[in-house]
Amino acid sequence: MLALTLLLPLTGGAQPVAGFPEHAPVRQVALLDSPTGTHQDVEGDSEEASEDEAPYLPDPDAEPKRHRIEGLAVPLISYSTDFGVGYGGTGGMYVYHPDYYPFRWALSAQAYWTTRSIQNHYIRLDAPQLIGDARIEARGEYRRELLSPYFGLGNASAPGFSGNLADPRVNYARTFPGGWVRARYRPFGLKHPFEPWISYGFNLFDVAPIAGSVLEQDQPRGIEGGRDGQLSIGMSWDTRDDQHATTRGGSEEIALRAAGRLTFGDYGYVGVTLVERRFWQLGSKRLVLAQRVVLDWLFGDVPFFELSNVGGLQGAEGIGGMSSVRGVPRNRYVGEVKVFSNTELRWNPLDFTVLGNLITAGGLVFFDVGRTWSKDADDGPWHLWHPGAGVGIRFTRRAAVARVDAGFDLQTFRPGLYVTLSHMF
Repeated sequence: MLALTLLLPLTGGAQPVAGFPEHAPVRQVALLDSPTGTHQDVEGDSEEASEDEAPYLPDPDAEPKRHRIEGLAVPLISYSTDFGVGYGGTGGMYVYHPDYYPFRWALSAQAYWTTRSIQNHYIRLDAPQLIGDARIEARGEYRRELLSPYFGLGNASAPGFSGNLADPRVNYARTFPGGWVRARYRPFGLKHPFEPWISYGFNLFDVAPIAGSVLEQDQPRGIEGGRDGQLSIGMSWDTRDDQHATTRGGSEEIALRAAGRLTFGDYGYVGVTLVERRFWQLGSKRLVLAQRVVLDWLFGDVPFFELSNVGGLQGAEGIGGMSSVRGVPRNRYVGEVKVFSNTELRWNPLDFTVLGNLITAGGLVFFDVGRTWSKDADDGPWHLWHPGAGVGIRFTRRAAVARVDAGFDLQTFRPGLYVTLSHMF
């Protein structure tokens, strides 16, 4: 019922982009946007269709042919084991014009809180053809986490962790106002799969260790907080048939990010991100095998709060959490190198109508696995990977996808539950 409640208010106008990683940023719950930029968002992550999508993608067969302005405001409701219950509101205003696709301008905003002392408020602008065919996006935000996880560095951190996510020993407080601006361009036409992009993101971190915590004991680089400015460039080759509910095709992405004095940051480092997504129909578009593999590698004087972030258009957090390995606690294992894989078998057998809106319903089984490497910690044996597995439910209405995932950390059998919008990938 919660999934339908989230979908139905959105079917009369703009569709949400969910994703709150999760910069997705705290970067993964945003309904009209997701956390991208430089970190993954708080999960309500929804940071989404993917955060790399527009707040509203209309039916191609119903493209606006006249100038008009539309608006929509909806409540935000979500839940995850890592973030607790999320609540708030989001809204958007869309300016349509016959010479621009899918719209001329889009302005969205969000106010969001969770029961685990997280805030994520933002305002975002999206102009698909602001300069020629270049798409310009910008976002300003304020994020605050009174319980942000830190278990230590490396792939074998905090071996005595009991499973209590509210334990002050494995948490700290952080606040980081900031924002980002990004330009995307399809030089060979709007329907061509090649798209390069460039972005700049800036966050001002205030870090407050908790007395007796792992963070206070470790004293890692970045514990004093400060400025984090990132310049990012990337390119993607996208042949997916639908970016929100893909049934065939795939996408390849490479992204580079750099930070230092020239980007108005207090820390100097570079990072590379490689993402591969593939989708296969198994005899029918209702039965799909979906696969994603991600590699993120950081070099230099990396602050500890960047070690959990994944670059690229969509972003993610990990290792652990709803955007990387479900069932494993959010950011349970962090380091300069992160690798994770997500495999889903999706089945959508049912179609039904609610208040005149066609809803497709189905489910999936998933298996996630990942690990990290840190130059400043013992990462354990080469075969120490961290798996999670489980099942999920999906309700789809055009670009809107509501999801409920229940997973387990297969090493500790700790359960994880995530109620939000959009596929993980």
